[in-house]
Amino acid sequence: MMAYRGRAAINRRELTLSLVGLCMGTAVGAWGLSLVAPASLTKLFALLILVAVLVSLIGTGVRVSRGALLAGGGAAGVMGTMVGIHGPPIALVFQNAEPAQARAMLGAFFAVGYATSVIALFAVGLFGRQELTVGLLLLPGVGIGYATAPLVGRFVDRRRLRIAILTISGASAIALALR
Repeated sequence: MMAYRGRAAINRRELTLSLVGLCMGTAVGAWGLSLVAPASLTKLFALLILVAVLVSLIGTGVRVSRGALLAGGGAAGVMGTMVGIHGPPIALVFQNAEPAQARAMLGAFFAVGYATSVIALFAVGLFGRQELTVGLLLLPGVGIGYATAPLVGRFVDRRRLRIAILTISGASAIALALR
């Protein structure tokens, strides 16, 4: 829904590159998940996210580039499929983007990312009725977020967007580490 709302701000070339990385990362993540328990990886992924956030805080952060899009998409695919957190790797790539573009690009990326992960997890026997039920319970929150986004979005400039991305990415890493 967010991607559709902001479709004019989507850079198709950048989205394609990030989705190529996502597909490769999702395949690796689904395959890896069939071999290794996600519990053994949560601390590692949490540490990697925190390091990326700290590097961003020290410097100007990642710039959108071919390599960053492929790497961010790939990391999001692996981490999203294995431990359920797609956001930080690709969001960190867009931390310096215009807010309208970041919202649209991340919305499109997440729509494809979560659908791809569900299909990959189903293919390796790790997605079924229980996971579908839990996912459906999240829909009211999605609707509330979609309805309130235009109101909040008016107050988000580049600086605030970067702060939000770094804060949410860091909080996700901490939550993952405590899981």
